[in-house]
Amino acid sequence: MKKIFIFGLVSILLLPLLITGCSSSKEASLTPTPSTEIVDITLDEFAAQAGMNKFIEITYPGTVTVNLGANHTTGYSWEVTEIVHPEIIEEASSDYEESTTGLVGAGGTEVWVFNITDTGLAIIRMSYSQPWAGGDKDLYTVTVNVNAR
Repeated sequence: MKKIFIFGLVSILLLPLLITGCSSSKEASLTPTPSTEIVDITLDEFAAQAGMNKFIEITYPGTVTVNLGANHTTGYSWEVTEIVHPEIIEEASSDYEESTTGLVGAGGTEVWVFNITDTGLAIIRMSYSQPWAGGDKDLYTVTVNVNAR
């Protein structure tokens, strides 16, 4: 009789913990995992084709990383010229990674990160230009078409 009473008491005390544990794992499984899509284009690819169009599909929420060949020693750099539907995608960061070859004047990579903030179709337009007045504009261009689902 004491064993049944103790078992019942322990069951009643542990039941809320079991229910809480089950609901937490259920909620965690309903939370979508952020997705990541990467676009990589080298300077050699741009030399062969100056204007590029890329199409990607991504699940919301997510991140789009655009890696573009660049050589800052030439005075050229990438810039975002337009984001169509900024309510769907927004620029989070940009950085220049120098070449690891150790050669003076070697090119590197500009890394742009964009966050997906909603579902829908968005477009990122970018240009490789010399940013000063009178500098060469649109030497290379890239358009990234994003379908966020």
